[in-house]
Amino acid sequence: MDVRRLCKIKEINWGALPELKARLEKDKISIKSCSVSLESFPDSITYQDLSEAANDVLSGESPVYYNISINGKSSDNGLFRCSVVRLRNIHNQECLFLTVDGIQETDTVDSIMNFLGLEPAEYSVLPEKPTKTAFIAHRFDNVGIECADKLARFMELLGFKVVTGRAYSPKSVSSKVRERIENQAIVFAIITPGDDNTWLTQESILSEVRNKPLIILKENDAVFKNGLLADLEYIPFESPKIESGFIAILEGLRELGYFEYDWLTTGCR
Repeated sequence: MDVRRLCKIKEINWGALPELKARLEKDKISIKSCSVSLESFPDSITYQDLSEAANDVLSGESPVYYNISINGKSSDNGLFRCSVVRLRNIHNQECLFLTVDGIQETDTVDSIMNFLGLEPAEYSVLPEKPTKTAFIAHRFDNVGIECADKLARFMELLGFKVVTGRAYSPKSVSSKVRERIENQAIVFAIITPGDDNTWLTQESILSEVRNKPLIILKENDAVFKNGLLADLEYIPFESPKIESGFIAILEGLRELGYFEYDWLTTGCR
């Protein structure tokens, strides 16, 4: 039987490592060779003795990655191999594996894990992929509409469904905007010069954004009320070149998890 077990990322009990050979021999496993490769950039050092490797680790810094390998024969004269490997895979994820080949039952794996202080990894589920929907709040003048159209096109190219408050609805502007904000995952507010007494900065509207990511793009000459948007970080731009803030938007979307989840499922960031 060959078993490979994924373990939690943690330091092994380096002090117990020199005794692992004797522990396996109690289970009638004859050890033929041992090796330990320790990687601490830029060096990789390989030892042929468990004690020597463990002593160097305990007297210095823990290695970034390592490969511990023990080879021998089991009681039925079959080949036995045990390895503990900590590495970073091609997806840039850190992994810790215990592999035991040539055993009759998994109790041997459990015994080695307990001896070295290892714990099995727990099953985890990725958070639900964020919904790609966005609401863009903007003034209904020429500058506001031009900036909103550019941002909407950019977000659509990223796969987002974009909604604004521009389309007609037989309701008050504030009611229409509030309902549309409620149904979107992200809210963008484009602040351009003009009358500050607008639904863009009304407390009743902004209350709907409190539990949603709010990305503010502010034209350099625009001002807005203290206590509403003024205490939030914003992306500045020179009107009408709102595209100068698109890199900052990408950084924000990555922090929110959009591109990370895409990378895990498709292999590209």
